[in-house]
Amino acid sequence: MNKVLLVDDEQLDLEVLQRFTPWEQLDMTIVGAVHGGGAALNLLREQHVDILITDIQMPIMSGLELAEQAKSLLPHLKIIFISGHDDFQYAKRAISMNASSYILKPVDDQELVNTLQLVSEQLKYEREQMKREEQIDSSIPLLQNEMMYQWLRGTIDYRTFFTLYERGGLPWQDGPCCVALIEMDDMAWKLKTFSEEQRRIAIEHGFRLIIDDLQASRLGIYCRTGDDKVVVVIQSMGFQADVMMQSLVEHVQNHSNLTITVGLGSEVISLEKAPSSYLQACEALATKMFIGKCRVITSDQPAGEIVQTTLDLEQMMERMFTATVNYELVLIHDTLEQLFKLVHHLKDKLSVYNFALYVVSKTDFFLQSLNVNLSDLLSIDLKNLNVLYDFETIHDIKSWLRKQLFEVSEHLHNKKKNPNRKLIDEIERYVEANLLESLQLRHVAKLFGFSPNYLGYLFKEVTDEHFSDFVTKKRMEKARELLQDPKLKIFEAANQVGYQNLTMFSRHFKQSFGLPPVDYRKQGRGQS
Repeated sequence: MNKVLLVDDEQLDLEVLQRFTPWEQLDMTIVGAVHGGGAALNLLREQHVDILITDIQMPIMSGLELAEQAKSLLPHLKIIFISGHDDFQYAKRAISMNASSYILKPVDDQELVNTLQLVSEQLKYEREQMKREEQIDSSIPLLQNEMMYQWLRGTIDYRTFFTLYERGGLPWQDGPCCVALIEMDDMAWKLKTFSEEQRRIAIEHGFRLIIDDLQASRLGIYCRTGDDKVVVVIQSMGFQADVMMQSLVEHVQNHSNLTITVGLGSEVISLEKAPSSYLQACEALATKMFIGKCRVITSDQPAGEIVQTTLDLEQMMERMFTATVNYELVLIHDTLEQLFKLVHHLKDKLSVYNFALYVVSKTDFFLQSLNVNLSDLLSIDLKNLNVLYDFETIHDIKSWLRKQLFEVSEHLHNKKKNPNRKLIDEIERYVEANLLESLQLRHVAKLFGFSPNYLGYLFKEVTDEHFSDFVTKKRMEKARELLQDPKLKIFEAANQVGYQNLTMFSRHFKQSFGLPPVDYRKQGRGQS
C-alpha cells in the first residue's frame, strides 16, 4: 500500500482528510497526521513515505519549505499541496517543484480522490519502470557470460562477442592468450548427503573461491559453462599460466572441502584464436580419469592415445545418455557394448571396477541436470557401491549397468507420458504439511493458480483418486499415528488433522481402518 503523510496546522482539516477519504479503497495507508513541518520531517527521516499532502500556509515552516526539504530526503516523493488561498504565486511555486496537484480549500472529496488515483498510477508506473531497469542491469552479466561461452564453442563470431564486452565496460587488451577450463571434483559423491540447499551453498562457495581468486589476480575474462565449469581466457602478461592455475587449485583445496582440476589449452597469438585453445583445454580436462584430479593438466601432457580414448569415451557416454532419455533400449545396449570394448584395454581388475564407478558417477551427474535422483530411483547407495566388487567378470558388471540404465530410461519415459506428475507431487506435499487447514479443493486450486474443476480433473487423471479422498486418506493416516500416543485424547487427535466434528472424524476413521477410533485404541493397548 502507498504510504501517506498528512500535514496541516488545523486539527479539523486533518480529521476531515483522515475520515472522509476512502484510503483503503485507494490502496493507501496513513502513516502520520502531524501539525507542522518539523514533525513531518522527523517522521520522513524515520520511515518511507510515498505521498505527502500538506497545507501551504503554516507557521514556522510553510508547506513549500517542507516540500523542498522532504524532496531532498525522498526524491521520489509525490506532493499534493492544499491551500486556502487562490494565489497564483503559490501555484507557480508548486508547479516549479513538480508537485502532483494544487487543491483549494475547502477540499472537494472527489477532486482529492481523482488526484490520489492519478498519483497512485504514477507511482505504480515508476516502480515498474525501476523494476524493468533493475532486471536489465542484472541480466547484462548473464548475457555476457552466455555470449562468452557461445563464442568459445564457436556458435557466435568474435566481433559480436567483443562488441558486447566493450559495451559492458570490461577491459581487455588483445594479444597472446590461452584458455583454462576449471571443474570441481567429485561433486556428485561429496555432496550426496547434503540437502538441496546445503548442496547449492557448498557449490556456490566453491565458485566464489574460484571467481574471487580470478578477480584478485586479474588473469583475464571468465564465464561459467552450462555444466557448471568455469572457463578463463588468460592474458599472457609475463607469468606462466600453469603456475597461476596450480596456485588456484591449492587455494580452493585450502579453503574448501572441494577440490578442482584444471584443463589448460596452449597459448594462441590473439583473443580471436581463443576458441582453439578452449578445445584443447576441454580435451586436457577430459583425461582427468586417466591422469588424475586436483591438478593442472596441460594440453601437451596426455599421450595422443589417451586423449583419443577419452574423447571416444565422452562421445559414447553422450550417446548413451541421449538414448536413456529417449527410451531407446536397443541403443542403450549397443553403446554399453561399445563402452566395454574400451574396458578390455585396461590392465587390472581394479581399473575395471573404477571404470564402472565412473560410468555410474557420470550417469548420476547427468540425471541431476534433469532433477532426477539416481540413488532414490534405483534404491542404491551411491556412496557405497560394493556390489560392483561382488561381480567376477566384465560381463556381470556390464549386465548390472544395463539393468540400471533400462530402469532409469523406463522412469524417464513414464515421466514424459505424465508431465503433470511434478505439479501433483507439489500439491500432495502441500496437503501433507497442512492437514490442520481447511484443504477444500477451491482453496488449494486458488493457491496453485487453477480453477477447482480443472485441478480436480487433473488430480484424478494423474493419481486415479479424487482430491477429497486423498485428503481424507492422509488425515486418517496421520490420525492413526497420533492415536498411538495414549496421552492424546481422541478429540485432540481429530483437531490436529483438521476435524472439528468428532462424529465425522469417527465415521471416516472406521471407513478407513474398519474400527472407530475408540476401539482402535483399545485394540492397540490389548496388543501391547
